[in-house]
Amino acid sequence: MKIAPRFSFRSRFKFLLLIGLICFEFSCMFLLRPKKEFQESATLMPPDYTNLNFWAAHPDKKDFADEVPPSSSFKDRQKEAKADTFFIHPTTLLARPKYWNGDLNDKSLNDRTNHGTIRTQASAFNDCCRVYAPRYRQAALIVFMEDTPEGKKALDLAYEDVKAAFLYYMKTWNQGRPFIIASHSQGTRHSIRLIKEVIASSEYKKNLIAAYSIGFPYKAEEVGLSACKSETELGCVINWNSYEWGNRPERLVERYDSSTICVNPLTWKNDEEYAPRSMNLGSITHSFDKIIMGVADAKCEKGALWVHEPEMRGFPSLGKDDSLHLVDFHMFYGNIRKNARDRANQFLGGK
Repeated sequence: MKIAPRFSFRSRFKFLLLIGLICFEFSCMFLLRPKKEFQESATLMPPDYTNLNFWAAHPDKKDFADEVPPSSSFKDRQKEAKADTFFIHPTTLLARPKYWNGDLNDKSLNDRTNHGTIRTQASAFNDCCRVYAPRYRQAALIVFMEDTPEGKKALDLAYEDVKAAFLYYMKTWNQGRPFIIASHSQGTRHSIRLIKEVIASSEYKKNLIAAYSIGFPYKAEEVGLSACKSETELGCVINWNSYEWGNRPERLVERYDSSTICVNPLTWKNDEEYAPRSMNLGSITHSFDKIIMGVADAKCEKGALWVHEPEMRGFPSLGKDDSLHLVDFHMFYGNIRKNARDRANQFLGGK
């Protein structure tokens, strides 16, 4: 008789997530601080983007970005897609890592990325686009909770990998195709820098459908592009940071004001109009087993996105400010999926 493993992947992920949540509330940074000095991160094997093993998602391999919720009517249409999505995943290097940056040989870390963000976020773009998502030496979670010189170096190292992956994608696979930039959290820190430094002032800009750079507060001047103001506007950026209704951010508070980009994911407008749950085309939980209707409404309020507390489990908030950061994508999965297709069609129809 086979003995079941003591912890399933999902149980282990929830355990690590719980540690992270606790450390948002209490002083337990020792649970998150890397075991080695930053200099050790510089010795980690760099990615070789000619090798598909260094891509968490790629149209030439079977991966978790190919999936759709099994009970949904959604389809993976990457084979026929005429546009691409370059997706930069958020932090999955959580509790007490060995290094300040992710080890690309760490199978458990790669599995966490695959089963989590690639499946539940990157897959939202497999209707409109071929999906490319590089593995990179991501910065550890503690970098976003403490402002240290080591943290800045870890972010720079991670960004250099992301930039190298994008330039290799452009040189090798893009071939002049229209593309979307998509990202969340740490991925968005890298994507806004990538757009500002590499895309907005180059020939790449002409083929940018839009950037879904979500989950980190920023302003238009930081990214070099304006916020999207309608559901089919092109060459613009989309962002939101979700909080339970009436709450204000307690972290990065200096980044939130009326000029912080907030695009309502139910109306795709950069305004403060309310959108009811009836406009929500479906949400998912981390289990990714079904589409759930009527989970979230939405209203931008001084740079933050207010959402009434979901009435079902699977959409956790964290911190004293009831941030819904963990489910920024999940609550609006169906709307993201449709809007990415609509924008891609708008771009292609104009050619």
